[in-house]
Amino acid sequence: MDLITFDSGEIVRKYQEQDRPDLYHVCLATGDSGADAVHLYDQKDMLGEIYVGPYLTFQPELSFTLIQDGVAGYALAALDTSSFETTLSKEWWPLILEKYSSRSPENFNDREKNLYSYIQNPPLRPKKFVNQYPSHLHIDLLEKAQGRGIGKAMMLLVLETLREQGSKGVHLGMGAKNSRAFTFYTKLGFTLLDKNDQEWTMGLAL
Repeated sequence: MDLITFDSGEIVRKYQEQDRPDLYHVCLATGDSGADAVHLYDQKDMLGEIYVGPYLTFQPELSFTLIQDGVAGYALAALDTSSFETTLSKEWWPLILEKYSSRSPENFNDREKNLYSYIQNPPLRPKKFVNQYPSHLHIDLLEKAQGRGIGKAMMLLVLETLREQGSKGVHLGMGAKNSRAFTFYTKLGFTLLDKNDQEWTMGLAL
């Protein structure tokens, strides 16, 4: 079922399993603080298996796909971050670690080595955010789908879905260099919770 249909023909629908490879590609194609990162990685699925795959696998009911001449974006969320992280520690990260451990990680490039370290020891989201903003979300659109109100519509869909499921707040992380994303989230009512040189964290009460 299509959840949103735009006058220009794009649709947003619930995630379907056949979307997974294309959603991994969207993650890679927006993986350099919103810019294309395809040329930066030899392990093409690595970003997707960290930042997209967990939601598709364990929260498919909160995973949404944008269709615009093929898959062009996604919005993903986890209702209960703490529970989600516990599930991943048992059922996701061991499988992903096994996969990449078999691929001679000593030969990975520097970016891939950083991601491999992430898989080995996935960071937990700080309790100071999770207690007040227990849900979290993640959205990426290909460049062709940006700047036209599509991202806002997808965000509102996710936020309303989280409200309906009883969430009291949601947070997200964004690249510190991504000023466009910061403006986008601020207009939706998100406020800055924390920042460092790599990542800014924003939150919204629901």
